[in-house]
Amino acid sequence: MSNVHPNFIDHISIAVFDVVKAESDYMRIFGWDVAERYFDPDSHINVTCFKVGPTTVEVMEDEGSGGWYELQDLKGNIVVSGSGAETKWVKKSTPKPEGVMYDVGYWITKANGGKEGVQLLSINVDSVNEAVPKLKENGAVIVPEKFGEKKEVRFWPEKKRYYAFVHPKDTHGALWEVIDGKYASQL
Repeated sequence: MSNVHPNFIDHISIAVFDVVKAESDYMRIFGWDVAERYFDPDSHINVTCFKVGPTTVEVMEDEGSGGWYELQDLKGNIVVSGSGAETKWVKKSTPKPEGVMYDVGYWITKANGGKEGVQLLSINVDSVNEAVPKLKENGAVIVPEKFGEKKEVRFWPEKKRYYAFVHPKDTHGALWEVIDGKYASQL
């Protein structure tokens, strides 16, 4: 049995219908400030991040099935990411819902019975490329990037981080991720 040494819980992702409402609720209930906001064009998600010790709590919406918001800096320029103090979600004047459910929308509607909730738990490791063979040696199935592909370790260029997912069938329904590096809000 190989030990996959975690550094800490990197992030917890909560799938929501409306990122702006969820952001407001978390700020009101917990008194947290937004650490970071980002739009991930590959996953089609809008994400607000809160820093809770070394862990990031993310609330994320499926942009493809809504398309209601864009991320802007304080000058009104559209941006992909930025600190909470320097960005804001702005309702699009002419939203263009794609009518397509991506991973987050699919998870809410199909896997979680139409309810919001915790979708992902992520552990930070020194190297995803070293952790994945250990996970596989222990019998885990790693979710490939695209159905039918063999690419298991993915790279997130905007954040300069490697990551991989352990199939939820192996972890009793929880989607676990291993990721290296850190978010800007964790530095």
